[in-house]
Amino acid sequence: MTLNFFTILTIASIFITMILSLFFFVNKKGYIPENKILAALLLIFNLQIFYSFATSSFAWQYFAYWHKPLFMVRQSSFLIGPLIYFYVNAFLKRKEVFHYRFSAHFLPFTCSLLVLMVFYRNISQFIIWESPADLVDTILILAQNFIYIVLTLVSMKSTTISFSGFYRNILISSRNTWLQVLLAGFVLVWMVNLNSFAIYMIVKKPGWCAYTASIYALVVFLFINTVMFVLLLKPDVYYIIAKYKSNKLTEPDKLEYLQKLNSYMESHKPFLNPDITLETLAGEISVNPRILSQIINEAHKKNFKSFILEYRIRESMQILADSKYRNLTILEILYQVGFNSKSAFNNQFKLFTNLTPIEYRSKSIGCCKGA
Repeated sequence: MTLNFFTILTIASIFITMILSLFFFVNKKGYIPENKILAALLLIFNLQIFYSFATSSFAWQYFAYWHKPLFMVRQSSFLIGPLIYFYVNAFLKRKEVFHYRFSAHFLPFTCSLLVLMVFYRNISQFIIWESPADLVDTILILAQNFIYIVLTLVSMKSTTISFSGFYRNILISSRNTWLQVLLAGFVLVWMVNLNSFAIYMIVKKPGWCAYTASIYALVVFLFINTVMFVLLLKPDVYYIIAKYKSNKLTEPDKLEYLQKLNSYMESHKPFLNPDITLETLAGEISVNPRILSQIINEAHKKNFKSFILEYRIRESMQILADSKYRNLTILEILYQVGFNSKSAFNNQFKLFTNLTPIEYRSKSIGCCKGA
């Protein structure tokens, strides 16, 4: 077998996905039950990478005698939708994971295996795309995954998730960003499968369908590397709550602390102090620093630094949009709201508004006065 681009890509994808699956399976940080679900999901993606490669135009002839077990492997696609759905709901703490009633979600996978074992019990060898079961199986997989995309989106509708400003959400350690990555990857993989199927149905050339299956390895490769990129760049998007599991705060206590924090931030504006720390803010409102960190992370879905930066940016936006402050330079404003660096202020401001401070002021009051 020659090592062409897709062969190398497939080997790399399988290796990276297996390492990432093992990482989440053994990892004791973050969300422990959810880790197991994610590990299983990545393992299934790994199986799908192998399946797409084994049936591609680059390698199918080497696996021609193995299409029966390969077709069984393909049925694991019925597990991707339910696992994504379970993971999102467990991550959002909406539903108890591993409940016996949830086993109904795995019936399509179980039934598909049973039907195929009966259907092919007297057949020792066949080519997948020449089998009449392939058409029905593909339609069912695509339809089931689409249903779970909808169900997952419904589960996430009350979150502040938006696919615009994705990079900004990563940089401010938004916990919802993690769910965006997973759902976007799932939708993209589903679209690739759908288009591969559509091409086959239109041109009626199995070889083309086998070739487009190779693209699956590329898509999953990009998806898995995006997951690793997010984890490396901002681990807070995933581990943000795990360190607080030992804190036994009741919901009324959390609400009381949150109201106290928000009220103090609005009335005293401690974020204007460029040297503010978690400990100093906790002391000012008479709250344990660890509890304050937990409240900020759980209620505002960001770490302390991002929490303070957002207040500073919002304060600067109010000043820039107020005509009575038009004589203040950008440099004066950034120092006034607690920044020490013009470059840091400009970068953070653009992350939040997609505009520079000067552009924002010009748009708000028509004043283009710079620093």
